[in-house]
Amino acid sequence: MEKTRITFYLTTDTVERAKNATFWTPGMTLSSLAERALEEAVSRLENDRGEAFPQRDAELAKGRPAK
Repeated sequence: MEKTRITFYLTTDTVERAKNATFWTPGMTLSSLAERALEEAVSRLENDRGEAFPQRDAELAKGRPAK
């Protein structure tokens, strides 16, 4: 499966906890942890919604605030 790079900001505490979890979990990388967490979060949102989100018709605005 093709991979792509994404950049976003997280709190320092979250980053440190993620690094610690990665360090102490054999075979885990920071990328694999982030991918797993995002996959689980999106699946929960889709489950709550009852279906997958439709494909967007434009790119996200930079600095888009969380709702």
